[in-house]
Amino acid sequence: MNIIWDMRNCCVEDVISRLADDPKPAYTTVQTFMRILEQKEFLAHKRDGKKHIFYPLIEKPEYTRWSLKHMKDNLFGGSAKSLLNTFIRDNELSDKDISDLMSLLEDLKENG
Repeated sequence: MNIIWDMRNCCVEDVISRLADDPKPAYTTVQTFMRILEQKEFLAHKRDGKKHIFYPLIEKPEYTRWSLKHMKDNLFGGSAKSLLNTFIRDNELSDKDISDLMSLLEDLKENG
């Protein structure tokens, strides 16, 4: 999705050329993945001759919210507390990060 957000309009070959993987994935693998994203309504395509030009239907902030909700619901039994606990304990947070998180939680507690 990052490649598609960056390019805005791209075909399968464009995505493959920008992937850092070596060896590159097969054309059909990337095409299948893009079709799945299209079925989930994250992408759409238009025809340009024989090529399909894909473009995003969802922007990164919305996709990020969807991904985190999906992760929370499917990996953490719907518990935001469990998701955050895992994230916080598995990442080194600076004192400023901790202070910012505490301020955010206090704000949420006061303002709902």
